[in-house]
Amino acid sequence: MKLSEAMAMIEKRIPLSWAEPWDNPGLAAGDPEAEITKVALALDATPASAASAAAAGCELLVTHHPLIFHPLKSVRRDDYVGRTLFAAIGGGLSIYAAHTNWDSSPEGVNFVLSSLLDLKEVAPLVPSLSGAWGMGAVGRLAEPLSLSAFSELLRERWRLSNFTMYGDGGRLLERVALGGGACQEFWREARSLGADCFVTADFSYHYRQEALDAGLALVSADHGEMERASLPALRGVVEAETGLPVHIIDEVYAPFFHGRG
Repeated sequence: MKLSEAMAMIEKRIPLSWAEPWDNPGLAAGDPEAEITKVALALDATPASAASAAAAGCELLVTHHPLIFHPLKSVRRDDYVGRTLFAAIGGGLSIYAAHTNWDSSPEGVNFVLSSLLDLKEVAPLVPSLSGAWGMGAVGRLAEPLSLSAFSELLRERWRLSNFTMYGDGGRLLERVALGGGACQEFWREARSLGADCFVTADFSYHYRQEALDAGLALVSADHGEMERASLPALRGVVEAETGLPVHIIDEVYAPFFHGRG
């Protein structure tokens, strides 16, 4: 299968038009006419993930985060992007990203995170204007939990090794909101939709203070750990659409996804 054909199949399910205007999903490096027989999947394109993908016999590395966000003035071996591109090209590897279009997909990052928590009556925090589902998620817990117990549920279901809880650990939560990755600016939507707690990554001091003052409990998780939970679901999409085998480089996260219904 040609790379151009594989990309078209993936984009039937996760269109590039679903991405945020500032984003840069899609093909970062590669020949659209190249033949693809096996795909690797990772959260990020790095020199290590590119080398691992090539060593596994893959011709395409699909990542969540785009390798290139801004125009490049040079490609050098002594910087992160350059080393990754040299590793990919040297290994005959193309690099493709599904980023905010996967975040906002009805089966993407936020859906997976909600499913792993068994949230009920789930809705997007910010509905999409592009035909996707939307960004973030809000829903009802299967049963009320204290903030401390909810934090432990996050640790278990999302396989978190590190997070910070803000608020009274004994506070009972019934409705929670989440934003896969860095979604601190959505705390107002979380509050307006009746959430008792908001979970996201990369909370800055002032956003955190404003949200706490407004009455939200908060959990700040690791950005990458939150989003890695969606990789098995993304593998399923790529395999279903292309028929190609997909190798997850972050294998440790693969066994823990369970879909809804």
